[in-house]
Amino acid sequence: MYKKLKYTHWLSIYPIHKKIFFMSKIIIVACVLAYSIAFAFSDTVGSFVFLFLLLCIILGWDIILMNVVAKPIHEISLATQRMAYLDFSKPCQIETKGELQTLSENLNIASANLQQALLQRKELSDTLSHELKTPLGIIQAYAEGLKDAMPEKQAEYSQVIIEETEKMAEMINALLDLSALEAGASIMKVEKIDIVELVERVAGREYIDGPDKEFSVRYTLPEEPVYIMADAKRLRQVLHNFMGNGKKFVVEKGTIHISVHVLEGNVKFTIYNDGPHLTEEVWNKFYRDKSEKNKNGSGLGLAITEKILSMHKAEYGMKNKKNGVEFFFVVPCVK
Repeated sequence: MYKKLKYTHWLSIYPIHKKIFFMSKIIIVACVLAYSIAFAFSDTVGSFVFLFLLLCIILGWDIILMNVVAKPIHEISLATQRMAYLDFSKPCQIETKGELQTLSENLNIASANLQQALLQRKELSDTLSHELKTPLGIIQAYAEGLKDAMPEKQAEYSQVIIEETEKMAEMINALLDLSALEAGASIMKVEKIDIVELVERVAGREYIDGPDKEFSVRYTLPEEPVYIMADAKRLRQVLHNFMGNGKKFVVEKGTIHISVHVLEGNVKFTIYNDGPHLTEEVWNKFYRDKSEKNKNGSGLGLAITEKILSMHKAEYGMKNKKNGVEFFFVVPCVK
């Protein structure tokens, strides 16, 4: 959130224009006082006294302006120059109050955000290069082998190339989606939807195919519709990510439990699966668990989920239970 300038009572002298206004009036009073003092002496001595006092007033005025205006602006100028050359080693430090202090603080915030953005960009570039290196290597190896492969092996090699290409396309599309969410370029289409119906529809699609491993799915859903204001497409994406994640990590003969509860004007969605405990790192981009159960995914699903739920201003999180993991989010319900 942007930090706004704080204008205090009109008697405050912290803003620069008020400082200059009051100090100029003090200078006028000082000049009148100097003339009155000089008038007490003879004409010649009085003239020298007046010139001396006037010179002191001018020098004093210059010193005040230098400390109040020139010195802080010079420090801010040096800080912006360092930022221009991507040097974030020293923050902007000025000892004043008012607009220049606010400018200094905002400049330090901008410097910290820019530094963080550059670090994230480098991290993303390094991670993406690593993630794409493996499928590209596989595609190259199988493409070279395809030239000399026996006819019965050509179909197998071609299928591997297709699968690795699909993985790369999935990763790139997910990354573009995440970038759009982070940049605020994705506009939500908020409408009134029945979350119970949406959960049933998504779960039906997610678990309709025969699973690779044996597990059971249980539901605890209200019998009546429960309405919320949300982007149906984006919320469906959240549910698919959560349910797909549960199916991926549930243990053999384990249980996935999906529930929707209405609590004091809010609706809480939870999905639990028997399986290994996770850490908060699951929300990070390109997260991989040590068991490599997620090696076929893009590693961006939960990062996208986090951004979508943040856009909905929803409370969300992950909890490790005794025998598994629970993901949840809470949003207000409407009538």
